[in-house]
Parts: sequence; structure tokens; C-alpha cells
Amino acid sequence: MQQPLLTVIIPCYNVEKYVDKCISSIVAQTYSNLEILLIEDGSTDTTGKICDAWQKKDKRVRVIHKQQNEGLPYARKTGIEHATGEYVTFVDADDWIGIEMYTDMMTALLSTDSDIASCDVCRVYEDGRIVHRIEKHDGSIKTMGRIEGINHIFEGSLWNICFWNKIYKKNLFKHIEFKKERSFSEDIIIYKLYHNALQTVYVNNAYCFYFQRNDSICRIKSIPAEQNKIREWSEALYEAYCFLERYPEYHSVSNFLKQKYLICVSVRLLHLMIACPQQFTSEYFSYKTKQLRSIPLGKGDWIPRKAKIELYLLKISPILYKILRMFYNRVIQFTNRLKITNKRTYIFINESGFYWSTRKQK
Repeated sequence: MQQPLLTVIIPCYNVEKYVDKCISSIVAQTYSNLEILLIEDGSTDTTGKICDAWQKKDKRVRVIHKQQNEGLPYARKTGIEHATGEYVTFVDADDWIGIEMYTDMMTALLSTDSDIASCDVCRVYEDGRIVHRIEKHDGSIKTMGRIEGINHIFEGSLWNICFWNKIYKKNLFKHIEFKKERSFSEDIIIYKLYHNALQTVYVNNAYCFYFQRNDSICRIKSIPAEQNKIREWSEALYEAYCFLERYPEYHSVSNFLKQKYLICVSVRLLHLMIACPQQFTSEYFSYKTKQLRSIPLGKGDWIPRKAKIELYLLKISPILYKILRMFYNRVIQFTNRLKITNKRTYIFINESGFYWSTRKQK
């Protein structure tokens, strides 16, 4: 029986130190009917030359050069637009995959007539440590309907939101919007694909090796980066919440999303907007407060007490909330550093509201 064509999409931007290992793990797959699209996203290092060399080396590899960097979401969008396979999958250029991944996942996908196949992942650190999310991988498979799949990706673990540990039927991407400005929360749109799928299958093996680069955009520690990260997550979570609220069958998971993530992240964003007003417009503050005030609170909702108090105060008056929060920040400034001793560590709260750890001075 002829293997269906699987298109592998790899966005590549300034990854000259990592992309060889990534591509090597894909061309070595036991599943051979592959179309490998390298989306060279305007790199300024030698990534483009490395991609071109692979195109000459393996006829399944095709390089698409972009004149300027447009970001990961648009690189994925470009890959889907050029894909000719009935099925598509994604790999980040600094990660790699196990040699049997596509054989095992395509077998599970086809044998169960599912629309999406998913697998487990493990984290690999620069010091060589490999950390597995669960202890036992037995290769078993589990199928899920649309509602259970949506519940699974949100209530199971944020790991399951990952874009790159799955194989999809290409037709699921019709009418899916990739937002160019999303660089931290780009994977969260996965719920829309699960909504479009009638059935999904999970393979209990860890095939994806998620490399924890210290210079990764997700691990950069700076105030502007943290601001952007929290802003993007707040927007993406609210968008997901509104989508799920439109369907009665998803109300339990939308409530879970609201309680565990949305309110806490959005309140944290308000803290940043008040502490760093030069980074946000007053219009955006009004927009976010209107969003938060529109979120209903039920008696049985489990939300951290401080966040719940802030949300109730915000519902009474955004102006009063802002004044009290500014007063709190002034108190923090006045006391300079609020030191909380925890064994050998001091935790400092600065005027921007950010928490930083440092070793106790001798």
C-alpha cells in the first residue's frame, strides 16, 4: 500500500548551529514518503546556505527563501500554502525527532481514521539532561472525539498545546488565521484544529526532543520580553475563551481555562500596564479592563484570592482599581526592596512589579 505523502514544515531563522541536526533526524525517518519544506525566514547567518545544501543532497527537500523575517506563525503559514501532501506536520529548527516518529504516528492515524495524531515530548537541556514528562511510554494509542480532544489539550497539560508534536490532515487548516504578531503564544490556536477534527489519536511515546536553548525567544529574561509574553498570552487566552464559550459542549473547559489561566495572566498584565505606563497606551488599558470586566465570576470558581479581589475591584471601578494599584506600587518604591528570606535566596520586588531572584550576600 502506497504511503500517503506527509509534508514536514520547518521554519528556519538564524539557526545555523542547530538546523543540521534537525533536518538529519527528518531525512532519516523510516517513513520515507516525505516532502520536507525548509522555510528560510530571512536569516542573517548561514542558515540559508545550510538549507540550500540539504536541497541538493536530498530530492525530498525544498527550500523556500523569504526576503525578510516575518516570524514563526507566518513561516508556518507559508509552509502550509506550499505543501502538496495530504498530511502536514511541523518541526522547530532547533529540535529533533525520533527515527520512528512518522511511521508510528501515521500508522495510528490511518488505522483509526483520525484527523490528528499526537505524541509525547521530552525536554533536552544544554547540559545534556533529558527530562521526560511521564515515566512510562508503552506505545499504546488512544482515540478521542472532538469534545474530549479539546478538553485534553487544555485540561491535560499545556504541553499538549504544542504545534510540533502532531500530524494533521491538511484540510483542517482551511480558514485558520496565523497572526503575525504572535511570537510567544503562537501554538495556542491548536484548539481550532481540534475543533475541526472529528477524531484524534494519541500515541504514548516521546518522539519529540524539545531543546531548551538559553537564547531561545521563550527563555529571554528581560522586562520588554516579559511584557510582550504576558500581553500575547492574555490576548490568546481571551480569544480561546471566547471561542469555547460559543459552544455549549465546551463550557466546562472554557471555565477551566478562565479559572486557571486567563484571569491570572490578564490581572498580571494590568499590573504591568500600571507599573510601566510608557509601554502601553491608555486605550489598550481600557480595552483590557473591558475584557476582564466582561468575564463572569461564579460562586464555585476557583481563582487565587488576590486575583479574585482585584477582579471584583475592577468590576466596581477601573479608575479606583488603577489608583489603588498605583498607590501600592508607590509603597513598593518607597520601601525600596521588600526582602523575603527563603533559605539562601532573597526575592526582590522592584518598582516594575517584576520578581527577580539572587543569592544572599555573605
